[in-house]
Amino acid sequence: SQSEQQVLSSKLECVQSIKDGVLAEAKCAESDQVSLFPQKGGGTETQTQSSLQLLQVEADTLHKKVDSEDLYMTSIFYEREETEREVTGREVTELVWTLCLVHSTSYETAGLFMTLVFELRHLSLEALRALWQRSSFKCRDNWQPLIDALPSCATEACVVLMKELVASGEVEEDKAEYFFWSFVFIPKPTSGMIESLAPLLKSPRASQSCFLGITALLHRFCSAHSSCDDVPAVQDVLGILGKFLGGNCTVQDSEHLSEMQLVLKAIGNAGLAAASLAPVLSSCASLNSNPMEIRLAAIQAFRRIPCSVRVSGLLPAGD
Repeated sequence: SQSEQQVLSSKLECVQSIKDGVLAEAKCAESDQVSLFPQKGGGTETQTQSSLQLLQVEADTLHKKVDSEDLYMTSIFYEREETEREVTGREVTELVWTLCLVHSTSYETAGLFMTLVFELRHLSLEALRALWQRSSFKCRDNWQPLIDALPSCATEACVVLMKELVASGEVEEDKAEYFFWSFVFIPKPTSGMIESLAPLLKSPRASQSCFLGITALLHRFCSAHSSCDDVPAVQDVLGILGKFLGGNCTVQDSEHLSEMQLVLKAIGNAGLAAASLAPVLSSCASLNSNPMEIRLAAIQAFRRIPCSVRVSGLLPAGD
């Protein structure tokens, strides 16, 4: 049949000339033959010849020397030159309005949104509260620019405002979850952030992301502060978590079992900060009457606690 016949036939031949390890010349001849009706012997043929020849070799271009004092290492994450002018709440309000007017998928929107994030970093808590009163509206497409920008702000004032919005129920549940997960990316946590967030752990509505987000923030804070055990805000969080554990993580029913597993996971998240809870974790893991899930979770809670911390009952004491 015609489908079994060869319709296209191609041939390519190249000759290369190498001199001193460098390609000096290349000549190629290509032939393409198309036969639409092979049985009749008809068709077309195209022949192409090409030639490349090395003309000259240039020495490596030397880069202009730069003074080492002008070089520095930095992260490109949200990098922008700091503005020296004072940012006012009115200007930020106008920026939020502008974001609502432009198309949500345009390049202009991306630039304006980043500007909003950086300008929020210059506002005090009082200014942010006033801004929220003026700019908490939703755009036509149901978008709230201010809600989405706050988690990227990463200042103490922004974190405190986010906490207030969550505690008052002014933000939807999915946005609250977004707030909590954003704590993981705050580069320089402060004791003020931790102090503000600690009461959320006592709420009956505290979610998994609430526990894990706050304790991740706690771990990063203690990683940068050698004496974080003495910080009152850190002690408050550990006191709340320790109260959940009781003396040995005893649980009464399946609901308390799930809650205890979450608290133990959060303690593991806290890492360095949770070293003072090591004796209680040891009791939780060694108590035979505890469910196996609790005992394993207690052991896993040690994952970030330094090995220098003596764990009674779990690890043998050193001489």
